[in-house]
Amino acid sequence: MEIGDHITQVGLALALIVALVIALGYVVKRLNHGGLRNAGDIKVVATTFLGPKERIVLVEVKGRQVLVGVNPQSIRTLTEFDGRCGSTDSGSDSFDRVLEAAS
Repeated sequence: MEIGDHITQVGLALALIVALVIALGYVVKRLNHGGLRNAGDIKVVATTFLGPKERIVLVEVKGRQVLVGVNPQSIRTLTEFDGRCGSTDSGSDSFDRVLEAAS
């Protein structure tokens, strides 16, 4: 065998390994997202950033909405709502109403 044949074999093996890593990454990503979508119990309705690492998140859990504050150290419940607070179709308008109701 010539050196060119060895280089070709090594190149093909490397391309196969890279393709396998990319394919496995895609499969793992699809499985993780699909598992969360099928659960359907928890849904992030809206998020507002207060600073670089702080935000307020409106989360819907089994028909109840929970307003939580999130920072790097903790997640705290700010308030809870029994039902849906306004329509989520209007985007930030409904979130503003929820935030006003919570304060």
